[in-house]
Amino acid sequence: MATEKRTKTALELLFVRAELKGVPEKGLLKSRNMVQVDMIWPRTGVAKKSAMREAVFRRGVCDFTGEPWTKRVVFREEVEGHCGFAVSVTDPVSIQQLRRFLRLTAKYALKMGADFMEKAMVGYADIASSPLDALAAMVGEKDAPKVIAQGVLDFDGIPRAGEEREISVPLMRPLTGKAVGSLVLLARA
Repeated sequence: MATEKRTKTALELLFVRAELKGVPEKGLLKSRNMVQVDMIWPRTGVAKKSAMREAVFRRGVCDFTGEPWTKRVVFREEVEGHCGFAVSVTDPVSIQQLRRFLRLTAKYALKMGADFMEKAMVGYADIASSPLDALAAMVGEKDAPKVIAQGVLDFDGIPRAGEEREISVPLMRPLTGKAVGSLVLLARA
C-alpha cells in the first residue's frame, strides 16, 4: 500500500495584536498578562509545540507590532498539511508572579538541558516544554494566574512560499463560552 507523501512548509508565526473585551480585567488602564500559544500537530510525530510570553494590555488591547522580531516570533516550524492553534490568556499577573514564572522556566530549562546532554541529545521536546512545567509548578499555588480567555483555531490556509497571512483566533471566556476578544497572528511561509 503506497502512502501519500505530504510536503512540509516552513512556517513562521508572529504576534500581531490581542484584544479583550467583555472581561472585567479589560477595564484596567494597564495590565500584564501571560499569553500561551500551542501549535497542535504541525507534522507527523510532533503533537504540540508551546510558547508563552508576557503581554501588556492597555485598556484591553495589546499591540505587538512595535516590538522587535525576537519578541514577536512565536514559532518557526515545518508544518505538514495543516495544524491547529490553541490560545489562552491569564488574568493580570504581578511583577512577583512574572519573576517567579521566569525563574521556574529557567530552572526547568536548565534541568531539562542537563538531562538532555546526559541522554546524548535524544530529543528536544523537554526543553521546549519548560514554560509549561513552570506554569504547572505554579498551578497549585493560591495566587497562580487563572485563564480568563481561551480559543482554538483549525488552520489549513498555509501561505505559499514568500506569502504571509493574518489569522485571528477567537477568544472565549472559560465555562461561559462568551466571545471576549481575539489574538491576531501573522503566518509567513
